[in-house]
Amino acid sequence: MRLLAGKVADALYVRERAMVVLEDGRITEVESWDSATRPEEADIDARRWFLVPGFVDIHVHGGAGRYVMEADEDAMQEVSYHLARHGVTGYLPTTVTGPRERLTAVLEVIHRLMRGGDYEGARILGCHLEGPYINPQKKGAQPEAYILVPDCDDFLRWAGPYLEVVRIMTLAPELPGADRLMRLLAKEGIIVSIGHTNATYADVDRAIGFGARHVTHCGNAMRGMESREPGVLGAALARSELVAELIWDNIHVHPAVCKVIVESKGARGVILISDGIPGAGMPDGYSFSLGDLPVVVSNGAARLPDGTLAGSLLTLERAFYNAGGYDLRKRVLMSSYNALCALGLNHRKGRIAPGYDADLVVVDEEGTVRLTIIGGRIVYDGRAG
Repeated sequence: MRLLAGKVADALYVRERAMVVLEDGRITEVESWDSATRPEEADIDARRWFLVPGFVDIHVHGGAGRYVMEADEDAMQEVSYHLARHGVTGYLPTTVTGPRERLTAVLEVIHRLMRGGDYEGARILGCHLEGPYINPQKKGAQPEAYILVPDCDDFLRWAGPYLEVVRIMTLAPELPGADRLMRLLAKEGIIVSIGHTNATYADVDRAIGFGARHVTHCGNAMRGMESREPGVLGAALARSELVAELIWDNIHVHPAVCKVIVESKGARGVILISDGIPGAGMPDGYSFSLGDLPVVVSNGAARLPDGTLAGSLLTLERAFYNAGGYDLRKRVLMSSYNALCALGLNHRKGRIAPGYDADLVVVDEEGTVRLTIIGGRIVYDGRAG
């Protein structure tokens, strides 16, 4: 397949007008295009648009009315295709706090799909466990009935059989037992992410020593920053060891604060996430449950009856667009490459260069996805839209 793009950008360069050649699921050539090149020589003419690496969403609970916590292959299939429609080529299905047996069932489904590969859409790269070892004071839309005190033995009982698919775990580092659990997770190569937490700066400093490297949805469900107590937000901004997830929907975090986070961390220190839930892609009035909690979609947001934000309706192409004050290279860092670096997959994904997997997205200037290519195959075609 030969794809002709008006502008090609990855984490290292921005190239005006190029022909990208795909064979057997990989990129084989990236050639300059000039007026002597005949557009009809290309299989895909995307000269009007941008070509960037496919988006990678490391924090997403569902979409299009389906939910990761259903622990159902059909649900995961529909989530995967929903994400591909929005330019995502790889993702981490993300749980919420729930019964142990349901969490185990979710991990089992993810394990089976990753081994079999028999599904369409964005590829599953592992699992993000958000909870159950979080602080009830900062639970957000997580059901309190299932929140647990961190315990290594407990964790291994329900997650141990599928530990290889767990890539990230969100927890509150200030809780009793969290130190031992963070050590275990770091030893197993699982990213420790600080979230749903009332931790102080000192608690975060201690957590970094035990291996914490990420902050979950920075600015949300955490202790804020004060002049004499930087809290989790201050630690996220100040500590280079930590990478910050960011829901750039201009609802969860004010756009000025989004800019503060990016300017403080640098583009390499931020990962755009959707925190998408089943209501993503659904109309106003749509209702569903997160665990035992009722949620309604209204005016572009999903909220509990008390007004608490309950995840996000964001999709990553909108986050990419909302970050439009930054150049394409920086937006690519935040929307794909940084996530792949964290997952240890940047040696084969996230670049538009020979030898890399052909996971690509074509977007227009309004942030609309025109084409999603996964493994060299078109899985979503929105060129006619």
